[in-house]
Amino acid sequence: MKKDYNILVCINKKCRDLLITMLNSLCRNNPDAHVNLYCIHSELDEQDKECISSFNPSERIKYNFLEIDKELFSSFPTVKRYPVEIYYRLFAFRLLPIDMERILYLDVDIIVKGSIDALYNMSFDNKMLIATTHINKLMTFINKLRLGVFGKGYIYANSGVMLMNLPIMRETINENDIVKFIRRRKLLMTLYDQDVIFGLYGNKIGLVSSKIYNLSDREIKLNNMMSKNKIDFQWVEKNNIIIHYIGKNKPWKKGYQGILGVYYSKYEKASASK
Repeated sequence: MKKDYNILVCINKKCRDLLITMLNSLCRNNPDAHVNLYCIHSELDEQDKECISSFNPSERIKYNFLEIDKELFSSFPTVKRYPVEIYYRLFAFRLLPIDMERILYLDVDIIVKGSIDALYNMSFDNKMLIATTHINKLMTFINKLRLGVFGKGYIYANSGVMLMNLPIMRETINENDIVKFIRRRKLLMTLYDQDVIFGLYGNKIGLVSSKIYNLSDREIKLNNMMSKNKIDFQWVEKNNIIIHYIGKNKPWKKGYQGILGVYYSKYEKASASK
């Protein structure tokens, strides 16, 4: 049975091969999926688009390249690890079809190793986003102090995997609020877009398990240090759906350590330009 999924990515030129690898894993592990891919960017040229869209197993991916002006984000803080593209997902609703109600945002340093159907069709229960968190209660409290956040029910979400409730995003997100928040907290911000999401919309987030939908080698290491319920390769094979290579520990770079690199090798796809 055909299943249609709206998938969102925000990339620059450096991400082409990672995007193709992620899409390869998504298509191979969701064989009934027809993907409406929305790719927000500021710098892709026609060759980039052709290299990306040349990957299309059984014509199951419809590519939509949406260009946004990078200068609109000139006042937003960035560092080498966190380029301006991290903010595009916050404003994606402006570029997407007005009648679209949900879309799954995925970072490109991700492997989808199982069915996304349960996540994609999950009830929002009036939340703006469904996401995961890797932050415990103590760190959430510290982040509230750091960012001047008050009130209950705030969740510091990892922005790498987010199911977006587009009607609520259109009603809720205001560019001026984001600019003001960044201006006030700029010197205290560390993870930038995640700080913005937490500070302004952290009480509008529904949670799903990071171990199932956003698992990293870092989380495995911390879990196995703190918990009796160890995560090993067999557990990952049986239970996990989405792997995320968070931070600097990437299997395509020297010095990688972890048990999840085998999945990147399994699905790795290089663009036609190599």
